[in-house]
Amino acid sequence: MQRARVRAVVTVPGTLSPVMRRTPSPARVARRLVPLAAAAAALGLGGCQLTNPIQTNQPYTPADGVAVDLSQVQIRDLVVVADKKGGPGTLSGSVVNRGGQQVSINFAGEGGASADVQVPAYTTERMSGSQPVSLSTVNAEPGGVTTLQVTTQGAGTNIVQVPVVAAQGYYQTLAPTSAPTSGPSSSSSSPTSTPTSSETSSPTSSPTS
Repeated sequence: MQRARVRAVVTVPGTLSPVMRRTPSPARVARRLVPLAAAAAALGLGGCQLTNPIQTNQPYTPADGVAVDLSQVQIRDLVVVADKKGGPGTLSGSVVNRGGQQVSINFAGEGGASADVQVPAYTTERMSGSQPVSLSTVNAEPGGVTTLQVTTQGAGTNIVQVPVVAAQGYYQTLAPTSAPTSGPSSSSSSPTSTPTSSETSSPTSSPTS
């Protein structure tokens, strides 16, 4: 009968194997930070767009006047140049006719003031460029707005709020002029001369024989 050999367990103080620490290179750290920075920037921009919409997606008028679309006719920078409320006003703006026929545009203001503009086909014209387009009265002060009905035969009537500006700076040459009086001016009338006594005297009689 064989006896099993039992080995004694000898406890020997263990030693830990050395731990090697690897320090990542700066280039590797930078590569890891780039995606994180991009993600943070995307989140930041997304938050800004929620509170501040992209300006290019919002319609706006960069000039003083307003825009009016009338089918094939587009009016831009429409303003009324006036010196005071109740006085005459000059229409200013650019008109584009993209159609193949001449278009007549009527501008009607409050109080019965009205003006017409003829725009040939396929042309771009500046209102009041060579000949003033005037309204007899404007019911707003410079700095305010007035209501105009802009009408064409094809597009019907559009009601717009048009700014009233003073005849200053860019609009200085568009200062409205007062309507002429019905009677002749003093400068055009020639004064009548008063006949002298010699002109009014009766002709001399013929001598007697």
